[in-house]
Amino acid sequence: MTGIVDTVKGLVRGSTDVLTKIEALEAAAEAGQGRLDPVVLTEATQIVERAGQRLRMSGELTVVALAGATGSGKSSLFNAMTGLDLAAIGTRRPTSSMPLACVWGEEPAGEVLNWLGIPRRHQVQHRSSLEEAQSEDLDGLVLLDLPDHDSTEVEHRLIVDRLVELVDMLVWVVDPQKYADAALHNRYIKPFASHSGVMVFALNHIDKLTPDQRKSCLNDLDRLLKSDGLKSPNVVATSAVSGDGLDELRALLVKRVNNKRAARERLAADVDRVADRMASQCGNAKTPEIARRDITELVDALSDASGVPVVVDAVRRSYLQRARAATGWPVTKWLGRFRPDPLRRLHLDQVSKQQNKALRKSASHEVAIARSSLPAATPVQRARMDTAVRTITNKAADGLSRPWADSVRSAVRRREESLGDELDQAVARTDLGASNSPGWWSAVRFIQWLLFLVALGGGLWLAALAVFGFLQLDDPPLPRWNGIPYATIMLIGGALLGVAVSFACRLFATSGAARRGRLVAKALRSELEKVADSHVVAPARAELDAYTTCRDNLATARR
Repeated sequence: MTGIVDTVKGLVRGSTDVLTKIEALEAAAEAGQGRLDPVVLTEATQIVERAGQRLRMSGELTVVALAGATGSGKSSLFNAMTGLDLAAIGTRRPTSSMPLACVWGEEPAGEVLNWLGIPRRHQVQHRSSLEEAQSEDLDGLVLLDLPDHDSTEVEHRLIVDRLVELVDMLVWVVDPQKYADAALHNRYIKPFASHSGVMVFALNHIDKLTPDQRKSCLNDLDRLLKSDGLKSPNVVATSAVSGDGLDELRALLVKRVNNKRAARERLAADVDRVADRMASQCGNAKTPEIARRDITELVDALSDASGVPVVVDAVRRSYLQRARAATGWPVTKWLGRFRPDPLRRLHLDQVSKQQNKALRKSASHEVAIARSSLPAATPVQRARMDTAVRTITNKAADGLSRPWADSVRSAVRRREESLGDELDQAVARTDLGASNSPGWWSAVRFIQWLLFLVALGGGLWLAALAVFGFLQLDDPPLPRWNGIPYATIMLIGGALLGVAVSFACRLFATSGAARRGRLVAKALRSELEKVADSHVVAPARAELDAYTTCRDNLATARR
């Protein structure tokens, strides 16, 4: 459907208003797909397509159809208007079977007649015998005689139904006995009440009525038409036999033919009719907004349900444990190997920084992400998350018509089903810094090993002296500092300094662990904000955007 109006814009002049209405209806129908009644949307699509087809054709032609029931005299009226015996009447054709066309003027009408599907064509090249001097006033008129709308033949009724949708103007020919026929009013007049400006009602056979009867029938017909929804019905009393009313009917046709607006007015009425039906479903409420505080509450609930506090605590403890392993006194730090890494216990130590970058660059997400071993959300956490989702959904649907409110809820519900898995994946793909070690750890590790070697050297030196004493050998020279052997200084000093450095580093590591925890908490929240947006906020906003587009364009289409 897209592009029909753009194609027509370059071909049609002076039709800005109707093109704007058609373009707005097209946009509204596209926005309403999957939300509003598909029957109404199909009708809107057909109107846009039909409008595009009609506007591509000659704007100099005005297509008027005479329609009516069996015995209404429309074929006689058709012959009287054309001045030619084109439509067989009476015993020769008790019911109209195929549509007939009569064209006034030299404007080529082949394209329009082909579009209408008229099998028999008659083009008047001479002046009408009714008003020969004024025949040129009707140049550009295409007058159709339609089959009977109440025909027992299904094919005939289908032809009428199709052409009633296509012609620029309708002249409903009714007789004094059947003008109140329910089939006519319920099937053709009430559904097209918005087309009052392009419909004329000819009360035929008035030559058979007395003046009082004529006045009574006209008043009653006017009353019925207004009860059908027509604001100002145009009713003409006619008689093909006496010629009464033909001048008035002809004057109406001349006016329509000369202003060249019948086609555009008909299309505008079509747009109004379907736009009104769509608007009754769409509504015109102000577009709800999703409050930032509700999004914040949702992210908080997702954070709680996905175990972010557990992860952040594990990151801090893992940092401290790795810091002790890297900067601790070599004699004692091996004891930490018996304590499992908190992140490894949760299976969160698998995504390194390089893997995380690869995951982010993978548009197809073909890189697998291992599931974590985080504890499942508790009933309270799940309830809080569900409440936060419902709060956003309900506020986004607040005040909307039933179709749009249901559409908002359905859009969120479809994405909500995978919310639990996506939360676990969001935590698993976040870089927790498990493979990142501060540079000062390496420097401290070197110092600790250096102190350990000093202490070890002092210990070995003292051990060698003990061996010499045990074997009753002369003691080797023993350097001293202020009376204390260097070996003793090396052993005790190296050990004490190593332990002191270890405790000092633990203080620095505590601060670093807190900082790493804050960074990870921020990174996790960023990931959860993306999940909240993709699974709850974005689907709801997409529906609200579609609603706004539909509502605003329907307002334009109905102007």
